[in-house]
Amino acid sequence: MSVKIICRYCKKQFIQSRYHPKQEVCTSEGCQRKRKRDYHRKKIADDPDYRETCANSRKNWRDNNPDYQRQYRRNHQSSCDRNRHKQKGRNSKRRLAVIVKNNLAIDVTRLFREVWMTGPGAREIEKNSLAISQVMLIQVDTVNKPAV
Repeated sequence: MSVKIICRYCKKQFIQSRYHPKQEVCTSEGCQRKRKRDYHRKKIADDPDYRETCANSRKNWRDNNPDYQRQYRRNHQSSCDRNRHKQKGRNSKRRLAVIVKNNLAIDVTRLFREVWMTGPGAREIEKNSLAISQVMLIQVDTVNKPAV
């Protein structure tokens, strides 16, 4: 007797194997990959011995392949350049997150001149009193303006 059930991942109907009555996932490659990934994550979270075995396995591989990263960077220069560029953006966002919560450098609300903030991330810190090197402050002297 064949039983049709719905796959947990792709939500498509499939015929359950008579040899595996607890089968919840179809046999497609993508669904099987997700099933294995979920099992691995749950096992790592629940089983300290399994977690240690996985960590040791990674360490052993790194010990047996000490030059891998250097060779990869040498052979995949464009990938490394793209990663460096993206990392600069991630670092900039991280610095801006700190700046938004900080009020230490200059209190621009107390300046008697107009202050415009411009540059990447200026919108995030417009209510803040801290300016960083990536944000340029331009001050206009409104007191001593020449008559036009």
